[in-house]
Amino acid sequence: MEDLILRTISPVPIIVLENLNINTKATDSIAAEDFKATAAIERSLQVTSPGEETAPVFQLNGLEVNVTKGRWRRSSDNRPQPIDCVLSSWSSWSGCDPCQKKRYRFAHVERPSQFGGDPCDYTDKETVDCVPNRPCRNTVRCEGFVCGIGECINRRLLCNGDDDCGDRSDERNCKKVNRRCNQPTEQYWGIQMLASGLNIFTNHLEGFVLDPSYYAGACAPQHIGDTSFRKPFNVESYLAETKGKYEFTSNEYESYSSFEENVSKAKAKEESFSIGIKIPGVFEFGYSQDDRRYKKFVQRTKRFSSTSSKFIHARSELEVAQYRLKNQDLMLHYEFFQRVLQLPLEYSYGEYRELFRDYGTHYIKEATLGGVYEYTLVLNSEELQKAGYSLGDVQSCTQVGLKVGANIEGIYVSGGISAGGCSAILKEIGDSSYERKFVDDFVALVRGGASESVTTLAAKSLPTPELMQQWGDAVQYNPEIIRMKVEPLYELVTASTFANANILKQNIRRALNEFHQESSSCRCAPCQGNGNPFLKGTHCECICPLGHQGLACEETQRTDVAIDGNWSCWSAWSPTSGGKQIRRRECNNPSAQNGGKPCSGLNVETT
Repeated sequence: MEDLILRTISPVPIIVLENLNINTKATDSIAAEDFKATAAIERSLQVTSPGEETAPVFQLNGLEVNVTKGRWRRSSDNRPQPIDCVLSSWSSWSGCDPCQKKRYRFAHVERPSQFGGDPCDYTDKETVDCVPNRPCRNTVRCEGFVCGIGECINRRLLCNGDDDCGDRSDERNCKKVNRRCNQPTEQYWGIQMLASGLNIFTNHLEGFVLDPSYYAGACAPQHIGDTSFRKPFNVESYLAETKGKYEFTSNEYESYSSFEENVSKAKAKEESFSIGIKIPGVFEFGYSQDDRRYKKFVQRTKRFSSTSSKFIHARSELEVAQYRLKNQDLMLHYEFFQRVLQLPLEYSYGEYRELFRDYGTHYIKEATLGGVYEYTLVLNSEELQKAGYSLGDVQSCTQVGLKVGANIEGIYVSGGISAGGCSAILKEIGDSSYERKFVDDFVALVRGGASESVTTLAAKSLPTPELMQQWGDAVQYNPEIIRMKVEPLYELVTASTFANANILKQNIRRALNEFHQESSSCRCAPCQGNGNPFLKGTHCECICPLGHQGLACEETQRTDVAIDGNWSCWSAWSPTSGGKQIRRRECNNPSAQNGGKPCSGLNVETT
């Protein structure tokens, strides 16, 4: 409503900042310390004292700036036009499903909302009751006990104290409870993450697809340190073994484009999967684009996309456990089992799409758990050149400094940089009060440990032995998934569990391709200022580089920003000709501008 008022009442909305100087307080979207770093490199804006009574108003990249009052007035030429969400027309009604006694129809999201446009906050699927004209055949023969939800378990699991059905129907009306496991045990670290479904297009973990608390009556405790763990039925192996040292490996990048291609894009894997859903064997678990850690990382690093800055990226990895799932006869979580059982046999995309929204598209078959501690150093290339330092010199220096507890003066530093010069650079990294000359910014990104204190300390200084030990201890008890191997969700639909497994499996596979196309961020309009657009549900958002803000990253003090090209969505596959199909995409979302880099990758695919 507030945005609507700005559009209809004030043709020139006013964006207020308190004090446009080095001590500026940032708006909600930019943290205070980040804005200071932005001001440090954008020295073209000279701000007069807040105590002055009058000051000139001037234009800067479409912004009318009143220096004294610290206000930005956005001109109308770069104001984004709101884009309303648009649904397709309804599909035709399906036939009457004999088991659900319902008919179904659905709509696609033809255009997601963006820039404050009206959302699609109404349903995109509908059902109506009906009377089927054929019998329901969706039960599998069970020679054991049929749970209240319909799953089949062995009768020996009745009245054993465990909730083997998930709805506790196996523990009702028990005259006596024969507990198999009387000693206290814990769940494996991270086991609930591993039992969750994964939306591979967004890197979101969704609801449980496997039952992490089903033990099939077994009680053989696994001792890890002083703790006893009870192994779930679905787990083939859970090997707790700490691998890795508190050491950093680093790589140097001569430009932002090289850094983005090798580091930034690797953290959000959405565009690495083609329509064929070709999943690599084992891959690193990327960040969701609405993860606040990932957003912060992009905001801090992407503002250097139009500069000559150089980058050093350092990484330390700690593995604490290896997880492997059984190959067959997996016990599904009772809620996921019920949802699959409720799917219509006649294909209706809306119902299958809802399954992906709630439970993801894949399940985790293998995983490495642990933590990753990363630093990105952004270096001022002009100052390095003046001092006669190469990027390799600085990398050598920082590599020494990132070996926890190293004494700089006592270590030989190769190249053209002295121990004193190396010490000065490291002070710029680790001491926020030290005047920065060579280091424009450094950004810490910590995964694993779930410790706010560790994250806070990491953002302020180079790691110390105490900080790394604190992080390592936290990772042991709160690991995250580092790498994994996944399988499509439809592989969990087997004939031993579902009567119509072949039909359901074929429908889920078909829906997966539709869901991928509907979930792709290529459907978003471009953000301004090299912002990253991403699709979240039925609306698009922009991750703005620091120094940019607004719904489309349109508000900025910077001028002549180089805009990198970005791909449009793939076209549909062409009809088969000569045993081949072709699809295309264009580098026009947006096209490269002001010296920005073109899209990387192919614009044509053949299968």
